[in-house]
Amino acid sequence: MKIRNIEAFHALMVAGTTTEAAAMLRVSQPAVSRMIGQLERDLGFPLFKRIKGRLFPTPEAEIFDGEVEKSFIGIDKLARTAEDIRANRTGHLRIVGMPALTLGFVPKVLDRFLETRPGLNVTLEVRSSEKVIDWIAAQQFDLGLAVMPVDHPAIEVEPLDPSEAVCVLPAGHPLASETVIEPRDLDGVPFVSLGTEHRVRFEIDQAFEEAGVKRSVQVVAQLSAVVCQLVERGRGAGIVDPFTAADFAERGVVVRPFRPAIFFNTALLYPAHRPRSRLTEDFAALLKDSLHRPTAESRR
Repeated sequence: MKIRNIEAFHALMVAGTTTEAAAMLRVSQPAVSRMIGQLERDLGFPLFKRIKGRLFPTPEAEIFDGEVEKSFIGIDKLARTAEDIRANRTGHLRIVGMPALTLGFVPKVLDRFLETRPGLNVTLEVRSSEKVIDWIAAQQFDLGLAVMPVDHPAIEVEPLDPSEAVCVLPAGHPLASETVIEPRDLDGVPFVSLGTEHRVRFEIDQAFEEAGVKRSVQVVAQLSAVVCQLVERGRGAGIVDPFTAADFAERGVVVRPFRPAIFFNTALLYPAHRPRSRLTEDFAALLKDSLHRPTAESRR
């Protein structure tokens, strides 16, 4: 059976006359009659009877059209699904990232991404860079964000632009009037430090050592967000990534550039042995396009 002949049959069932069916299909009336005739030969039973010049469907036609209707509904659903996939309005996107990016920055990007994709399902996990690497290598997630360097045969690595560390200060702090903070400015100032599990911590330590400045470290915290929370409460100054700092700048924490420049080197990670979905590609493009905004906002 040819699909076009079935379409002609269904059009005739809906329209009631070959003239109107032909108009629906944008073909001639004889063409509709030929397609119906061919379908009847393929099926082996009549679909219509002419009574007093009008066509009436047979009981067999009524039964057959019920199944045709179901099939057309299924085809329409397939077409809508294909369109949703083409427009990235459906699917499942799985993201895992390090806390510095995934606690504040990534959700903001994701919110923008979901505005035009109401049917999309997203899994967003916050894990250490080591765990991110493990899960991406195991192909459990579509996209990961982790600290560089990353060297794993099962992972494709796309380095992001380096982001400069910033100094965070409590609102009203004497150093808030400075445009740039240097190690000597923090001499004797209560300090909230990142932990030694951060690679950048050693660069921060080195900057103070080379300046001959001894920090007054009161608290050591694992996450930049915790450092910022303590700074917000007046427990001292801190040096963190610009993404977390941008979130807390909205809450009154003062954010200033720090010199010498210390960089957070991060990357997007993808499973190496499977094709990327269009969803993954589009979200990664939006994320990269948004990367410059936290730094700019944090320096207001």
